[in-house]
Amino acid sequence: MTVDFQPSRTALLSAAARAAHLTVDGEPALFLDTLAERVLGSAGAEMIRYHRQQGGHPILVNARVSATVRSRFAEAALRAAVDRGVDQYLLVGAGLDTFGARSDLARRLLVVEVDHPGTQRWKRHRLAESDVDVPDTVRYAELDLTLDSVFGRVVEAGLDPSRPVFVSWLGGIPYFRQSELHRVLADLARLSPGSELVADYHVPPRWRDARAELYVRAVSAVASDGAEPWRSTFTPDGVAALLGSHTFVVVADHDERAAVPADLWERQDELVPGSLVRLVHARSGIDR
Repeated sequence: MTVDFQPSRTALLSAAARAAHLTVDGEPALFLDTLAERVLGSAGAEMIRYHRQQGGHPILVNARVSATVRSRFAEAALRAAVDRGVDQYLLVGAGLDTFGARSDLARRLLVVEVDHPGTQRWKRHRLAESDVDVPDTVRYAELDLTLDSVFGRVVEAGLDPSRPVFVSWLGGIPYFRQSELHRVLADLARLSPGSELVADYHVPPRWRDARAELYVRAVSAVASDGAEPWRSTFTPDGVAALLGSHTFVVVADHDERAAVPADLWERQDELVPGSLVRLVHARSGIDR
């Protein structure tokens, strides 16, 4: 069946990197996305094949590390939040994330995925076409993050803003201008105090090593050609100030090496943590 909507290229690339990690890289796995390849289908076959043929290339290595580390970091923080009583999960810019269909935890939570209509519809079509079981606890909200109100749409989808929400915003911040980031974060600040946010962001050039610069030169050009240019970078102090202006207080900020257990970097394959991406975890309405 032909569909007249398409996912973003960056969503495809990230899902392909997560899928390829399972067969290209050795143990220990950084993250197990057991559904990514199935959901991608033929749309991801060439991308995954390229990882398998050129798996040691630094750009592909960085792509797999970033895609898997941020997902592991976010889902570990989510599980800790659930243990504290949080039962709502909001994925901003959900892309082709498979948590809702993959994780048993999704059946214990209200899960609301937010993304552009083209990506959302393509993903839902592929889930149905692949006979992937998605529990009725998973809801979808279609919107343009640069224009539409996140708060209004997720409340319409069933999210209760009077109770804490765990929010992930993965692979998104670098693509937004400062004004757009402030608008989205102002919406998220309307959620109940005690809500949490995990996101990844890019650091400015002086924080990057040569390997990261190679990745930036290659991938930023591809992103721009695909009408998804990178637009923002932050230092840890800068991202703390951005979040702090919207009631979120940073409780953890890590580079990729420190974002996952240290023994995961005791490896025999090509995977090494990069210096371009950092991961931040913040809570709203708490004292420092």
